[in-house]
Amino acid sequence: MDKSKTQQDSDEGLNEKILKSKPKTTSERKSGLDFRKYTKQIWLAGLGAFSRAEEEGNKLFDSLVKVGEELESKTADIADQTVEKVSEKAKESVTDTKDKVEKLIDNSVHHSLNRIGLVTLKDVQYLERLILQLHAKVDQLTAEQEKMKEELSKKLK
Repeated sequence: MDKSKTQQDSDEGLNEKILKSKPKTTSERKSGLDFRKYTKQIWLAGLGAFSRAEEEGNKLFDSLVKVGEELESKTADIADQTVEKVSEKAKESVTDTKDKVEKLIDNSVHHSLNRIGLVTLKDVQYLERLILQLHAKVDQLTAEQEKMKEELSKKLK
Protein backbone atom coordinates (compact mmCIF):
# COMPACT_ATOMS: atom_id res chain seq x y z
CA MET A 1 0.00 0.00 0.00
CA ASP A 2 2.87 2.33 0.81
CA LYS A 3 4.46 1.64 -2.56
CA SER A 4 1.24 2.32 -4.50
CA LYS A 5 0.75 5.60 -2.64
CA THR A 6 4.30 6.68 -3.49
CA GLN A 7 3.69 5.68 -7.13
CA GLN A 8 0.49 7.77 -7.18
CA ASP A 9 2.34 10.76 -5.72
CA SER A 10 5.09 10.50 -8.33
CA ASP A 11 2.47 10.10 -11.11
CA GLU A 12 0.67 13.24 -9.90
CA GLY A 13 3.97 15.15 -9.79
CA LEU A 14 4.77 14.00 -13.31
CA ASN A 15 1.32 15.07 -14.53
CA GLU A 16 1.80 18.52 -12.97
CA LYS A 17 5.19 18.87 -14.69
CA ILE A 18 3.66 17.89 -18.02
CA LEU A 19 0.83 20.39 -17.58
CA LYS A 20 3.24 23.13 -16.61
CA SER A 21 5.61 22.45 -19.47
CA LYS A 22 2.77 22.11 -21.99
CA PRO A 23 2.99 25.05 -24.41
CA LYS A 24 0.26 27.64 -24.13
CA THR A 25 -2.45 27.53 -26.71
CA THR A 26 -2.71 30.26 -29.30
CA SER A 27 -5.78 31.73 -27.63
CA GLU A 28 -4.02 31.88 -24.24
CA ARG A 29 -1.03 33.68 -25.79
CA LYS A 30 -3.32 35.97 -27.78
CA SER A 31 -5.37 36.98 -24.73
CA GLY A 32 -2.16 37.74 -22.84
CA LEU A 33 -0.91 39.85 -25.73
CA ASP A 34 -4.28 41.60 -26.06
CA PHE A 35 -4.25 42.45 -22.38
CA ARG A 36 -0.75 43.89 -22.65
CA LYS A 37 -1.70 45.75 -25.82
CA TYR A 38 -4.78 47.33 -24.23
CA THR A 39 -2.90 48.10 -21.02
CA LYS A 40 -0.21 49.86 -23.01
CA GLN A 41 -2.82 51.73 -25.06
CA ILE A 42 -4.56 52.88 -21.87
CA TRP A 43 -1.23 54.02 -20.44
CA LEU A 44 -0.33 55.89 -23.62
CA ALA A 45 -3.78 57.49 -23.76
CA GLY A 46 -3.30 58.69 -20.19
CA LEU A 47 0.10 60.15 -21.03
CA GLY A 48 -1.33 61.80 -24.12
CA ALA A 49 -4.20 63.29 -22.12
CA PHE A 50 -1.80 64.65 -19.52
CA SER A 51 0.43 66.15 -22.21
CA ARG A 52 -2.52 67.80 -23.91
CA ALA A 53 -3.78 69.07 -20.57
CA GLU A 54 -0.45 70.79 -20.04
CA GLU A 55 -0.52 72.28 -23.53
CA GLU A 56 -4.11 73.34 -23.79
CA GLY A 57 -4.86 73.90 -20.12
CA ASN A 58 -8.30 75.06 -19.19
CA LYS A 59 -9.64 74.90 -22.76
CA LEU A 60 -9.06 71.16 -22.89
CA PHE A 61 -10.39 70.71 -19.38
CA ASP A 62 -13.58 72.62 -20.22
CA SER A 63 -14.11 70.57 -23.37
CA LEU A 64 -13.56 67.35 -21.41
CA VAL A 65 -16.07 68.51 -18.82
CA LYS A 66 -18.57 69.29 -21.59
CA VAL A 67 -18.09 65.85 -23.17
CA GLY A 68 -18.36 64.30 -19.72
CA GLU A 69 -21.60 66.16 -19.05
CA GLU A 70 -23.05 65.04 -22.38
CA LEU A 71 -22.08 61.45 -21.71
CA GLU A 72 -23.43 61.65 -18.19
CA SER A 73 -26.79 63.00 -19.42
CA LYS A 74 -27.07 60.15 -21.97
CA THR A 75 -26.36 57.49 -19.38
CA ALA A 76 -28.24 59.08 -16.47
CA ASP A 77 -31.33 56.95 -17.07
CA ILE A 78 -29.27 53.75 -17.04
CA ALA A 79 -27.03 54.57 -14.06
CA ASP A 80 -27.60 53.04 -10.64
CA GLN A 81 -26.12 53.91 -7.24
CA THR A 82 -22.81 52.20 -7.96
CA VAL A 83 -22.33 54.20 -11.13
CA GLU A 84 -23.17 57.39 -9.22
CA LYS A 85 -20.47 56.60 -6.65
CA VAL A 86 -17.92 55.93 -9.39
CA SER A 87 -18.97 59.12 -11.15
CA GLU A 88 -18.51 61.12 -7.96
CA LYS A 89 -15.02 59.68 -7.48
CA ALA A 90 -14.21 60.49 -11.11
CA LYS A 91 -15.37 64.08 -10.60
CA GLU A 92 -13.14 64.37 -7.54
CA SER A 93 -10.27 62.93 -9.52
CA VAL A 94 -10.92 65.35 -12.39
CA THR A 95 -11.06 68.23 -9.92
CA ASP A 96 -7.80 67.14 -8.37
CA THR A 97 -6.26 66.74 -11.82
CA LYS A 98 -7.58 70.15 -12.86
CA ASP A 99 -6.07 71.72 -9.75
CA LYS A 100 -2.74 70.03 -10.44
CA VAL A 101 -2.80 71.11 -14.09
CA GLU A 102 -3.70 74.68 -13.10
CA LYS A 103 -0.80 74.74 -10.64
CA LEU A 104 1.56 73.38 -13.29
CA ILE A 105 0.36 75.98 -15.78
CA ASP A 106 0.57 78.80 -13.23
CA ASN A 107 4.10 77.80 -12.26
CA SER A 108 5.11 77.43 -15.89
CA VAL A 109 3.65 80.82 -16.84
CA HIS A 110 5.22 82.47 -13.78
CA HIS A 111 8.59 80.92 -14.61
CA SER A 112 8.30 81.96 -18.27
CA LEU A 113 7.36 85.53 -17.36
CA ASN A 114 10.31 85.76 -15.01
CA ARG A 115 12.66 84.41 -17.69
CA ILE A 116 11.64 87.05 -20.19
CA GLY A 117 11.66 89.77 -17.55
CA LEU A 118 7.95 90.54 -17.24
CA VAL A 119 6.53 91.54 -13.86
CA THR A 120 4.16 89.23 -12.03
CA LEU A 121 1.59 89.92 -9.32
CA LYS A 122 4.02 88.68 -6.65
CA ASP A 123 6.64 91.12 -7.91
CA VAL A 124 4.18 94.02 -7.76
CA GLN A 125 3.10 93.06 -4.24
CA TYR A 126 6.73 92.90 -3.13
CA LEU A 127 7.43 96.33 -4.64
CA GLU A 128 4.31 97.71 -2.96
CA ARG A 129 5.59 96.52 0.44
CA LEU A 130 8.95 98.13 -0.22
CA ILE A 131 7.29 101.43 -1.22
CA LEU A 132 5.17 101.41 1.93
CA GLN A 133 8.27 100.82 4.07
CA LEU A 134 10.11 103.60 2.25
CA HIS A 135 7.15 105.93 2.70
CA ALA A 136 7.11 105.21 6.44
CA LYS A 137 10.86 105.95 6.67
CA VAL A 138 10.45 109.24 4.75
CA ASP A 139 7.61 110.27 7.06
CA GLN A 140 9.75 109.42 10.08
CA LEU A 141 12.75 111.38 8.76
CA THR A 142 10.52 114.35 7.85
CA ALA A 143 9.11 114.41 11.39
CA GLU A 144 12.61 114.23 12.88
CA GLN A 145 13.79 117.05 10.59
CA GLU A 146 10.86 119.24 11.68
CA LYS A 147 11.71 118.60 15.37
CA MET A 148 15.35 119.48 14.72
CA LYS A 149 14.34 122.72 12.95
CA GLU A 150 12.11 123.70 15.89
CA GLU A 151 14.85 122.95 18.40
CA LEU A 152 17.40 124.87 16.35
CA SER A 153 15.11 127.87 15.98
CA LYS A 154 14.46 127.88 19.75
CA LYS A 155 18.20 127.79 20.46
CA LEU A 156 18.93 130.61 18.02
CA LYS A 157 16.34 132.95 19.55
